[in-house]
Amino acid sequence: MATNVSSSWGPAHHTDVTLQNKSNVNLSLSSQKDWYGSEQPPKDIDANSSASFLSVADVKTGSSKGGVVYTVTGKIKWVVAWSNMKDESNKVYIDITDTDVDWPTVELFLDNSTFDPSPVSNLGYSATAMIHPDSPTPLLIAKLDSI
Repeated sequence: MATNVSSSWGPAHHTDVTLQNKSNVNLSLSSQKDWYGSEQPPKDIDANSSASFLSVADVKTGSSKGGVVYTVTGKIKWVVAWSNMKDESNKVYIDITDTDVDWPTVELFLDNSTFDPSPVSNLGYSATAMIHPDSPTPLLIAKLDSI
């Protein structure tokens, strides 16, 4: 008798997002994007603290895909985007920029990213991120540091 072996891939339930602000400045939410699902990210993240929220999957597609942009200081922005799509590997994209954030471009970079992208250093800050590669309820941890 054959046995069904199930992979951990399947419809996303949610993405558990933890943002760690290890910098010496307070962050404020400047933009967010929900391609699939919805989230309520914190409006502010104090210096040297963390904040968490759930990106709940879209009921129709079984996917959680979104992003947030936090203003660090002046025009400097920290971008974190994630993709927890039904039957696909989970991905995360990070950036530190002083230009306007273009969500279609972020989505393109996200779609070509991995679960553990290379660290980013720019404008006096560094960022890292990692998401579980195939869990339908992955933990995403993204960290911003002062250089």
